[in-house]
This record gives sequence, structure tokens and C-alpha cells, in this order.
Amino acid sequence: MLATPKRRSVVAAGAAVYVAAGALLYATGHAAVHAASYYASGPLTELWLPVLAAMLLIRLLPWRTPVEAEADQLRRDLGIRHLRPEVVALLGCLLAFHVGDVLLGFALGMVNPAFPALSYDIAKVLFLLIVPMILIGPEGIMRYTVGGPRSARLGLRVPDWWRWAGLVAVAVYMYLALFTPWTSPLPTPYTLPTGYALWARILLAFADSVVLGEIFFRAVLQTRLELLLGRWPGIVVTALVYGVSSAVATHAYPQWWVIVAMGVVAQGSAGLLFGYLWSRYRNLWVNILLHGFISGLTVLPVILSG
Repeated sequence: MLATPKRRSVVAAGAAVYVAAGALLYATGHAAVHAASYYASGPLTELWLPVLAAMLLIRLLPWRTPVEAEADQLRRDLGIRHLRPEVVALLGCLLAFHVGDVLLGFALGMVNPAFPALSYDIAKVLFLLIVPMILIGPEGIMRYTVGGPRSARLGLRVPDWWRWAGLVAVAVYMYLALFTPWTSPLPTPYTLPTGYALWARILLAFADSVVLGEIFFRAVLQTRLELLLGRWPGIVVTALVYGVSSAVATHAYPQWWVIVAMGVVAQGSAGLLFGYLWSRYRNLWVNILLHGFISGLTVLPVILSG
């Protein structure tokens, strides 16, 4: 684990990336975010305010948690002695996911012009679920020790009542995102994307973007980075990786640098919230609830009118 000065330098470098990305966007007139890639937008400040309020509540509720013994418990649960090779393998899986998405899209397009739309989901399941399980799962080929009985259930079994306190932060985030005066109007059914079965797409997006995303980025990658680098360095690094990775998969802007900067500022800010929520409570269900709510904002009018 990194010494305290090195941890601070990692956090400071991450903060500098956020500030630089935000300054670049404002200086070039890109002060609005296109949520869910294309069809719902709003000023960046509308994204930050609920995130900051929720993170404050996460810190306050409860005021103290038994974090001192948590790192040792995590090591026992995961059965890990060598973290660095596993982190490198996970980052390699993430890179392979994006490359595989492109290659699969090309290959599927040769079979049927409608099939390339499936490449993203296929590549995500393959490289962010199946391959990591083969490499670092309980019986994976890179395991240095055998994990304890709780290793496969990290974050799914929540025996302590205080680990559900994150629901308060999630509820406040929902309120600020929906009902405050500065909130942009929700998209109407006419502004939602067309050309596919909406409900099937919602379920598929929930499964791979929300559930699989939280498992890979928080429960698997961030947990290891926290043990390797420290709590906040692990949160910040994972949030930046998550933000850039999410941005690469979108084409909301014609310039690549705007896509990356917006990914850092928008998805990266959400990644900080998801990461702190996970680090504080180790409750995957609360993370999935919050992530699912954010992803579902754009289709809420259809759900309510259905």
C-alpha cells in the first residue's frame, strides 16, 4: 500500500485531471452534458450539486464505521497476496472490451447489417465478466491463494444495519435530480431514441451497464485499487477510468477531446459518487439502486406513462 505522501499525490493528480477537463469544457463552450449519450442534456452544475450533496451524506451517515479492520477483512475475503498483477489484468480486460467492441461490430456487420448493435453488449459480457472470472475468479488461473467463503459474496450479503445508511444519500440524490427548481425538464417520450424495442433495451442496459458495471468497476477493480493504493486514491483512479471508459463508448460529440473531457467531468463525477458509496458501505445493492436510477432518468417518462 502506498505511503501517505504518495496517496496524496495520486489524489492531487486526479483532482488536477478533473479541474483541467472542466476548465477545457467551459473554455470551449461545452458546459452542458448529454446524458445517456444522445438525448437528455443539462448544465454540468446540475450534475455536480446532487453528487456533492449525496457524498456529504455518505460521509455523515454514520459518522464512524469500523474501517480500520476492513482492509484486513477484505484481504481475507478475497484471498489476495499480489494485487498489482490482478489490477493490470483487469485494466487489460477493459481495454480488450473496447477493442473487442469495434472488431465484433465489424465482424457482425459482415453477417447482418443489424447485428453490429449487439457488439457492445457481447463484448462487455465477454471481457468484463467472463474473462475476469477466468483470470481472477475464486478458481481463476491468476489466484495466488484460495479465497475465503465470503469472497464470491462481497457486497451482496449485508449483515450490518449501518451499511444500508447509503439509502438516505440515494434518496436525497433522487430528490435533487428530479424536483429542485434548477433541474432540467425530463425528456418526453418523443425525445427518447427510437428504432428498437425500448423495454428490451432498458432491461439489457440495466443488466450490462448497471449491474455488470458496478460489479466490475466497484466490487472488483476499485476494491483491489483501494487495497493497493489506499482508499481515496483507489476511488479517484477508478472514477477516472470509469469516466473515460464510459466516454469512449459514446459518440455524443464530434471531437474526441470533448468526449474524453466530458467523460471525466460527467461520468467521472458519477464515478466518484459510486466509488465513495461502495467504499463507505460495501453494499452492492445500494450502488445498483443509485446507478440504475441515474441510468433510468432518461426513460422515466415512458415508465410513468406506461
